[in-house]
Amino acid sequence: MKRLLKNYSLQNSSKVRFQSKNKRFISTFLFFILLLNTKSQVVNYVNNGSFEECINCTVQPYTAYPKYWGAIDSGYAFMYCSVAPPVSNLPYFANGYQYPRSGHKIIEGTIYCNSNTCSYQNSRIYPRNRLKQKLKVNTTYCVKYHVVNHNQNTIAIDAFGAYFGDESLDTIKYCRLPLTYLTPQIQNTTGNIINDTLGWTAITGTFIANGNEKYMVIGNFRSNAFTNTIIANPALLPVLATDIFFDDVSCIELNLPAFAGRDTSIFAGNSVFLGRQPDVGIDEVCQWYKLPVVITPTTPAIDTVAGFWVSPISTSTYVVRQEICGLVKWDTVIVYMDAVGIEKFNLIKSDLKLFPNPAQDILQIQFTVDVENEFKTIRIYNNLGQLLREEDLIFKNKTASIKTDDLRNGVYVLKLHSKSLQTVSKRFVINR
Repeated sequence: MKRLLKNYSLQNSSKVRFQSKNKRFISTFLFFILLLNTKSQVVNYVNNGSFEECINCTVQPYTAYPKYWGAIDSGYAFMYCSVAPPVSNLPYFANGYQYPRSGHKIIEGTIYCNSNTCSYQNSRIYPRNRLKQKLKVNTTYCVKYHVVNHNQNTIAIDAFGAYFGDESLDTIKYCRLPLTYLTPQIQNTTGNIINDTLGWTAITGTFIANGNEKYMVIGNFRSNAFTNTIIANPALLPVLATDIFFDDVSCIELNLPAFAGRDTSIFAGNSVFLGRQPDVGIDEVCQWYKLPVVITPTTPAIDTVAGFWVSPISTSTYVVRQEICGLVKWDTVIVYMDAVGIEKFNLIKSDLKLFPNPAQDILQIQFTVDVENEFKTIRIYNNLGQLLREEDLIFKNKTASIKTDDLRNGVYVLKLHSKSLQTVSKRFVINR
C-alpha cells in the first residue's frame, strides 16, 4: 500500500489519469489513515456521554441499560428511549414531558428525597461512568453535564455535582444513601436552584486531575439539610422529592489543541473528512468557517461539530474555532484540488527561515524560492494562541525584517498568510 502511494507521488500529476474507482480508493485510504492518527487521542473521556448506546434497547416501557453506566454497587439508572412516531408522542418519557437534549435517549434518577415523605427512605441514584481511560496527572479538565427537572417534581434543588474517583469506589456498599463523604470536584453554585422542566441547564466547571481517576459519578452529594430547596409543584405535597433527567456528559482536557486536520489534496468530485471524530462535548464547542470571510462573534458558522466531510470545487481553506470552558483556540486546514498544490506548499513551508532564533529586537524572515509577491501578511501569536500583532511585510532580496523589541522573553508563533489563503507558520524565541 505504501509503495503504491509512493510510486504515485513520483509521477507527473499532469500525465496521470485515474479511473473513478482509483480516486475513491485513495480518498478512502487517506480517511482511514486519519482515523488511525486520531484514534489514540481521547477527547471526551466519558464513555457513551449521550446514552445513545444501550443494552436491551427494545425493552418496554421505554427502559434500557446504558452502556458504560451503572450504579456504584448494583442496579442501573433508568434509560428512557424516545417513543416511535407519531411526532406528538416523541417528548413523553414515562410520566415526564422532556425532550432529550440531543439524540434519542436520556437517563433519570431521584437525587433528593425527604425521609419523612418518600416511600424509598432517602433513596438516591448516582449514575457512574467507567471512563475511556484514566485522567492525566496535573492536567486541567473541563467537565460538563446537563440536567432538566421532571415536570412532577415537588422540590427543586441546587445540589448538583460530579465526582471523579479511583477503584476505591468499588468498596461502597450502599450507594442509594446520600454520599456526603465524597467531595465532588465539580459543583453547581450554592443557592443556584434549578427549577426548569423544559430547558436543559449545564452543570460545568474545571479541576486538576491527580492521575488516578477511573470513574465519574454524577448526582447530589449533599445531605438533605445542606441541600437548598424551593417548592416547585405544591399540588403534589406532602411528598418532597426531586427526579432529574441527565444528558450530554463530557470531560475534556481544557488545553486540548484545536484540530482542523492536515493539509491534503483531493480530486474534483471527491470528499475529505476535516477535524476530529464527532463526540459529546467537543461537537458543540467547535465552529467551522470557510475563508475568505471575516470571522466575528456574529459570523454564521458553516457547521458546529468536531469534524465533518467537505467536497470543495476548488482549493479551499477551512478554519475551526474551539472554545472549551472559555479557552479559545484556532486551527486552519487547506484542501487542494490536485497533488501539485500541496507539494508546492510543502516546499515553501520547508524553505522558510527565521533568524536569529532566539531573537532580541529584530527578526529576519527569509525564503530562497520566489514568494515575494505571494506572502504579504504576518501574524504573531503567544504560546496561549492569542494574537499579538498583524502587519504587512516588505521583502527585499527574498528577506523581510520585523521589529520584536516589544515582545517579552518567551516562545511565539509567526504565521505568514498568502493571497491564496495559505498559511505558513514557525516558532521563534525571544531571549535578551
